Amino acid sequence: MKSKLITIDGKLIGIIGTDEIFEDLLEAGEKPTKELADLLLEKFKEHNYIPKAKELSYTRALLGEYERFYYQKSQGAKEKSGDYGTWQGIPREEIPWFPTIMEELCDGCKICLNFCSFGVYEHDEKTNKVKVAYPFNCQVGCSICSLKCKPKAISFPPLAILESFRKNRNKPCC
Repeated sequence: MKSKLITIDGKLIGIIGTDEIFEDLLEAGEKPTKELADLLLEKFKEHNYIPKAKELSYTRALLGEYERFYYQKSQGAKEKSGDYGTWQGIPREEIPWFPTIMEELCDGCKICLNFCSFGVYEHDEKTNKVKVAYPFNCQVGCSICSLKCKPKAISFPPLAILESFRKNRNKPCC
């Protein structure tokens, strides 16, 4: 099963089995309704740890993701490839380098969306905010979009984390 990053309470969380569960629900003819929420949560609990105190947040986020998935599929949209390549021999999905948008600071100006040529961002019509839609499209080490953001709503991990990947990669295994 593949994992996917989903924003839950403003943080990107890796969720296992998202595509497979969504495909199964779509094939079963399940529409993204509030009535589906309990079933959705139970299906994700089979493969993921979901803290009891965060169940409502997870349910909202997962239902929102399924709604997006459902409408994209119903309009014939194709998913972006899940093969993100490697960075210095390490699969891209293992490198925690991607932007985080502080929603309360984002003014929806879309400068980051228009600047980023790698397709990391999308505009959310409901909130009129920009969101990180494809975090692994972000080029490791690049953070120029955060400099373009006037309200300073975009942040990245410290560059030092990349050094730790380089060091761990060069260590002998035994």
